[in-house]
Amino acid sequence: MSQAQTNIGPVKASCKTTPQSPQGRTTQSAERRARPRTSADQRAKLSAAQLAYIANDPRWIEHRRKLAAAQEARRMTLFANEVTAIVEMRKKGRTFSYISEEIGICHDVIRRELAAIGVATKRVKSDRRAQRSKGFWRSFD
Repeated sequence: MSQAQTNIGPVKASCKTTPQSPQGRTTQSAERRARPRTSADQRAKLSAAQLAYIANDPRWIEHRRKLAAAQEARRMTLFANEVTAIVEMRKKGRTFSYISEEIGICHDVIRRELAAIGVATKRVKSDRRAQRSKGFWRSFD
């Protein structure tokens, strides 16, 4: 399965510094690859193996579900129903950090998407914030 099919980004390499010459250019030894490039035959074999895994292996269904869940967690947009829920929560005085915990989307994404559609993303005034109730549990504060 290729990167384009799963939408999973490449794994970042560990922190390695490349030696640089005084002029700011990298040396030839620094440009060497850690692993040799795969040949066309190797890529074809790998592709055939991946297609066989997708077609025949019963574990593929669960694997695909996990890939979809990971992609869903990394998404960078909001659905229409999430926008309405966020707007309702903001009317109740909820903060972006609270909303992001509730719906499981990064608060930066929420702010950016709301600003893009013209919804106010200013700080919620303290008088509009949700107040804690007066139940018996307040004695534990």
